[in-house]
Amino acid sequence: MNQLSPEEEQKILNSLPWGTFALMLLISALMFAGWAFMFFGMFLEHGPVN
Repeated sequence: MNQLSPEEEQKILNSLPWGTFALMLLISALMFAGWAFMFFGMFLEHGPVN
């Protein structure tokens, strides 16, 4: 395996974790879609509480 130079190592350590941000955005969107389905599709369709 190739050894990284100190400059390359610093560049990697100081960069932002874009893959993690994308994964968090995807998971958040899926959780919101699930919540919206549960709220609008299951709870509100039954009408008000008697």
